[in-house]
Amino acid sequence: MGANSEARWKQRGERENNERHALRGMIEGASLPRGPRGTVQPPLTNHRRSYVRLWLRVNAAEYESATELAEAANAALRLPDDCLDDHTHWIWDEAAEAMEGRDG
Repeated sequence: MGANSEARWKQRGERENNERHALRGMIEGASLPRGPRGTVQPPLTNHRRSYVRLWLRVNAAEYESATELAEAANAALRLPDDCLDDHTHWIWDEAAEAMEGRDG
């Protein structure tokens, strides 16, 4: 048996095994008991400025600029919508202060 033939044989075997396992998973999933769905969680409230300030100071060492830090805070915490688009928003001041505190 040549290398190409062996590779085709191996790929066919793997494909058949994957299909078999996928079918087995679907059958098992269909037989699982289904309970009532949970209620939808209400959206989180915006974090207070003091909590965001603390988060920024704790995580400032992991980022190279205040922009990166503010973007990370926006991703990790629930901040007001479009706060990063507003250059006068307090998040920018807090991020800059946190970066200065990191260096000093």
